[in-house]
Amino acid sequence: DTLDVNLGFASVERLPSVIELFMNGPHNATGRFEVGDPTLSAETSNNFDITFSFDNGDYYGYASFYVTDVDNYITLMDEDEDHDDHGHGNLIHANYVQEDAEFDGYEIELGRTIKMANGDLTLSFGRDVVNAEFTDGHNVPRINPARNVYSLIYDQGDVLFKLNLKDVDEQNDFGEGETATDGYSMLDARLTKTFDLDGESKLKVSLYGRNLLDEKARNHASFVKDQVPLPGKNVGLKFNFTF
Repeated sequence: DTLDVNLGFASVERLPSVIELFMNGPHNATGRFEVGDPTLSAETSNNFDITFSFDNGDYYGYASFYVTDVDNYITLMDEDEDHDDHGHGNLIHANYVQEDAEFDGYEIELGRTIKMANGDLTLSFGRDVVNAEFTDGHNVPRINPARNVYSLIYDQGDVLFKLNLKDVDEQNDFGEGETATDGYSMLDARLTKTFDLDGESKLKVSLYGRNLLDEKARNHASFVKDQVPLPGKNVGLKFNFTF
């Protein structure tokens, strides 16, 4: 009555995209001179996962574990050399290549809901991890590091408060041509009040704050993480009217 267990298996084939096959020029959004490979073959991935879900009304939990083997995994790989010699200016020379790879990881979330002052207080903790390596042992590039997510939600009907802390680990398992990325903590909050105007129209007013700690955070999966950090502290007021 309180526990579900699911097993899943999927086998998927993906053909290379036009860009992966024939790209041959600058891509300013990634800061790279990208070169495709018309000889790329199809990716084939086999995925196995198992998921456990628990909910007894007060406590809930979720855990998912997965392993994915990918034959001929396609990725954009930076060249590890002096790129200016290619005559591409300050753009990094990168090639679309493929190699067998394995991904594995897990996602978990644990939480509890407590009745409090005519409302429900929900506390939760979550963590997700992904590991990715090519068969020769080196790391797949641009893989996000592990992170822990702490969440507090208070729901009192027409008032909703959310507080979310995302604690992201540093990423030292980086691919060729990459650098390590420091960890960071991202604190977000939102307070929403709903006004029922005439039974048919509603006005929602939300006061929100993002990155309240004003962390200098960088997304390891971004091609331009060193040039473009994640947004700093952001506070705002939002109105939403439905009729």
